[in-house]
Amino acid sequence: MFQNIPICKSNDREKYLHQNEPEKGDIHFYRLNPDSEEFESFSYHRQSLKTTEVYLLINDAIKMIFLWLSSTICVRYRFIGARSASLIQHKKGIDYRVVSVGPHFEPPEFRHSLTIISSM
Repeated sequence: MFQNIPICKSNDREKYLHQNEPEKGDIHFYRLNPDSEEFESFSYHRQSLKTTEVYLLINDAIKMIFLWLSSTICVRYRFIGARSASLIQHKKGIDYRVVSVGPHFEPPEFRHSLTIISSM
């Protein structure tokens, strides 16, 4: 039944990341504006992410949508973030994966994407 599904081992995952090396144009970073309750384009320059804000990072090269949330974020902003990530996934296609991340629990793909956008 699941014979054609590729299984990605940890070392294969690193190879996959480097084969599909994203460029800055493949990565989009947004921050939730609490006043308008909409996501706005945001420039990341090696600053730490604030635990009072919600961020969306879209990496088209690896087809992932990261929703960065802190445990201190109110329920309303969590809902807005989840809804926005779901809408983006719907527009981009079901092959995009939505991943919710938080401070100190960011996957390597998320950190790698931030490194790319901050270095250019």
